[in-house]
Amino acid sequence: MQPYIVKQGDHLAKLAYKFGFDADAVWKDPQNEQLRQQGYLSQDPNILNPTDMLYIPGDTPPTMHTLTVGCTNTFVSDAPSMTLTLKLVGQDSSRYSSRPYTIQELDQLSGLKTDGDGVLTFKAPVTLNVATVVFSDNGETWVLSIGHLDPIDTLSGVFQRLQNLGFLGGELNLEPVNLDVLRLGLWALKASQSGSSNSSAPASAPAPDSAPESDSGADSTPPSSGNVASDNAGLGDDGTLDAATTSLLLKAYGC
Repeated sequence: MQPYIVKQGDHLAKLAYKFGFDADAVWKDPQNEQLRQQGYLSQDPNILNPTDMLYIPGDTPPTMHTLTVGCTNTFVSDAPSMTLTLKLVGQDSSRYSSRPYTIQELDQLSGLKTDGDGVLTFKAPVTLNVATVVFSDNGETWVLSIGHLDPIDTLSGVFQRLQNLGFLGGELNLEPVNLDVLRLGLWALKASQSGSSNSSAPASAPAPDSAPESDSGADSTPPSSGNVASDNAGLGDDGTLDAATTSLLLKAYGC
């Protein structure tokens, strides 16, 4: 076994195909025990963090093929597939319900349609890095970066989920790290879960310029940026979420 440093966009199925190893066997290998036990959700190999060290088998000799002289030799390589599932939610609960769509990079797929809850599911080769969802009825387009979601116990993972949920503006960048910005997003998430059906942000709608408003009462006015108590947002000064906030964000996002 040799060490491999995980890069942005890597996931176990993709690496297994690229380097020719059995994903399940490698993930359960004793040398990867520390990685399996590292942080929240770390036992899900679909969500690896860039700079993680994964031990994989050493280089294996390439498969040799016989060529016939004087004619065209044809070889076909079929990458294994993976199932991708995404839920799109708009302010109107029926916005993404039962709508036809295509995947720009996978034009061989046909008859795709979201279910009644706005969930789209399709199979894609493990080598696919980007999937562009295009709704056939109005041309609305979503670009999905596969393997780019960081673990929920990292600042980047918290930022990505809050931004995708619509609690942080789409124009914001994680760098430089601003804990108060993340706390405002977490505060808005908590406010949206206080029981008001009008306060929930869309799970995948375009992110607003500011945190969603809530009509849940006096507690719905967030503290000003720069004065956000860590115990209010659930994000400590060391950049870690408390258990309750982690559970809430996990429930809201789905992973």
